[in-house]
Parts: sequence; structure tokens; C-alpha cells
Amino acid sequence: MQTHLDMRRINTIKEILLKLKLGESEQTIQDAFDEHVQPLGKTDILLILQELKNSTANDFNMNDIRKFFDVYLDLYDHSLQAIHVPNEEHPSHPIQVFKRENQAFSSILDRVNILVKTIDNDPGHPTDQLMNEMIHLGKIYSHYNRKEKLFFPIMERYRIYSISRIMWAADDRIRTLFKGTKRMMEKMPDIYFHYVKQAYYDLENACKEMILEEEYLLLPIIQSIFKEADWLAIAKESKAFGYAVDEPEETWSPDDALGNNITEKQSDTPNEEHLRFGGGYLTIKEANHILNNLPLELTFVDKNGIFKYFNEIVESSQMMFIRTPTSIGRNVAMCHPPKSMKKVMQLIQDLKSKKRESETMWFKKEDEYVHVTYKGVFDENGEYLGILEYVQDIQPFLDLTREVKRELR
Repeated sequence: MQTHLDMRRINTIKEILLKLKLGESEQTIQDAFDEHVQPLGKTDILLILQELKNSTANDFNMNDIRKFFDVYLDLYDHSLQAIHVPNEEHPSHPIQVFKRENQAFSSILDRVNILVKTIDNDPGHPTDQLMNEMIHLGKIYSHYNRKEKLFFPIMERYRIYSISRIMWAADDRIRTLFKGTKRMMEKMPDIYFHYVKQAYYDLENACKEMILEEEYLLLPIIQSIFKEADWLAIAKESKAFGYAVDEPEETWSPDDALGNNITEKQSDTPNEEHLRFGGGYLTIKEANHILNNLPLELTFVDKNGIFKYFNEIVESSQMMFIRTPTSIGRNVAMCHPPKSMKKVMQLIQDLKSKKRESETMWFKKEDEYVHVTYKGVFDENGEYLGILEYVQDIQPFLDLTREVKRELR
């Protein structure tokens, strides 16, 4: 909840934005900037602007935010975006990769825009290049996935929550617009091109708005709060989600490496001490390797809804459901898109209350048929411990010969 002082500052900056939106000059609002904006730290200003941009009233868009940035630069001769991060100039640093992807998307959007106008004026113009560019634009999925699964969990550790929810919903809208536009383009020339053109313009506007929001708000905010260890975790785990530009030739790492910044919490139990598991005894090392050799992807969410564990049978990039260490400790509600929040929370409640013992589903993913099971976990006294998710590729079972299937009955 915002304090009274915070709300006063927010309302003051809102008034300044409204004046800029109405075209008032820099000179008429300089006193308000000097009194209410200049004394604030950059991070506070950025967080307030992000909140106002994403308010339910939708009073401001990124062009309004850019005007604010321009005035700040003119008045104080330094940019709100100028936040230094050690070693960020390295071409493989996550910041540089993220920026290069946005530059690539901007170029693709401009090329598609030209092609759409060309086809609109000349219906007989070939559409191959247009479809090719749309395939390249589809790499935006990797860009958003990395942001949602690596940037957002770390932001939440710093108690910044609203940005991830609102921005993830906007990402989902862009994904929906992309799918719809691409589907329309695939039907050309058997579809009235006016609809294709309008669908693309809606997609282009949404993409460009997101690019600006990432460049002017998201990146400066995380540049101001993330520590070197956070950037290292992102660099190490990014490959699992893919890149929209060429994969960095080398993984960025800070000069003093990981050892001085992060220490993994070690168990108090020696690796070779035997502990009771099920009907026998295992060491922690044996138990860990057994879990990592099961032909299932396992995920455990504890009784408080905290994502606590996943096994590692393959590299993250090869998982059916990609999991990386950055998400450990995240509330499970935040691990899913806002549009699926209600279903996720209802499932958790049903499993916790034993209304449902388990829930299963399956879907096709490329050449795999993926089977997923969610199951409530309870101890011998019936106390709820959490939820176990296990994921399995069932394609091998479907590929069994008819004779083998008959023998298994």
C-alpha cells in the first residue's frame, strides 16, 4: 500500500504528465519539476511513471512518458535512462541482448509495414517476403518468455509485483494479435486485405508500445535494482528460452565470477548419511540422482504456494515445461500468465481441500504427446504439504506396435 507521501508524489507527477499531454511548455512546468521530481531518486521516478502508465484509467501511453523523459533531460542534462551497470557494455550481457532484440523487432516491423502498404496498393505483389518476415517476428516469443521467466521472478524478490502482472498480460495480448494476424496472412489472397492490414497495424502498435515500455521503463528499473549476481543468473539461464537474435558467442560473467556474490545454501546433512525414504534408506546423493533419473519432469509447490523444487533429467532448454533455478522461491500464482490465474488458483484449492485427488491433461507439443498430472500431497496425518506436478512424454507408448499393445492388455 502506498504511503500518503507516495500518493502525493504520484498525483503530482500525474498532473505534470497531464499538462505535457495537453501541450503545456517546458517553462510552465519547470517549478513543479524542480520541487517534486528532481529531488527524487531515478528509481522512484521510474516506478511512479510505470504505475501511472499502467493505471486502470489508461490516461497515458508511452509517447506521454517519452515527453516526460525529454523534459527531464532538457532541465537537468542527464537522462532517466542513464543508469550504469558494471560490465553492461559486454555484447553478451543480458541488457545488450535484450536491446539488440528490440532493435531487430523494430526493423522487422518497419519492413512488414512497407510490405503491407505495397500489397495494399498492388494486390498481385508476391507475399513470400511478407510471410518470411512474420516468421522472424515470431521470435518475439523467446524475448517475452525470457522476460517473464527470468526478469520477473527477480523483480518480485525486490517486492516489485504489479509490473510483471500488467506487462505479462500485455505480452499475451501481443501473442494473440500475432497469431491472428499470421493466420489471416496465411489465407491470402482468399481474404479481404483490408482485414489483414488492420490486424497488422493493431499488432504493430502493440509491439512498438511494448518496445518503448521496455526501453524507457522496464530496463532502467531493473538496471537500478538488479545486482551483478542477478544478471549472472539471467545470463546462465537465458539459453533455455532461446533468443530472437543470434545466440551470444560466449556467456557473459562478471570479472570476479560467481563465487564472491552467491553462495548456495548447503544442507546440514552429510551427503553420505543414510536417511529413511519410503521402505528403505538412501543418502541425499542417491535420492537426488534417483529423482533426476526418473522418466518424468517433477515439480513441487509447497503448502504456502512457493515453487520449491524441480528435478533435472535434461537441460532446461530440452524440458517439456521449462524450469530454471531463477523461479525457485517464486509464488506459483506468479509463475503463470494473468489470464490463467483463476484456473490455477481453483485447481490448487481443489487439490488442497481434497475435492479432487488429482488432475490430468495432455496436449501435443511438436512431435511429443505431453501428459501432465497435478496431485495434492499429504502426510500420514492428512496434513497438506503441497502439490506435485509430473510431466511425461507419452509418444513412445502411442508408438508401440499393435501386437505389443495387445499383449499388455
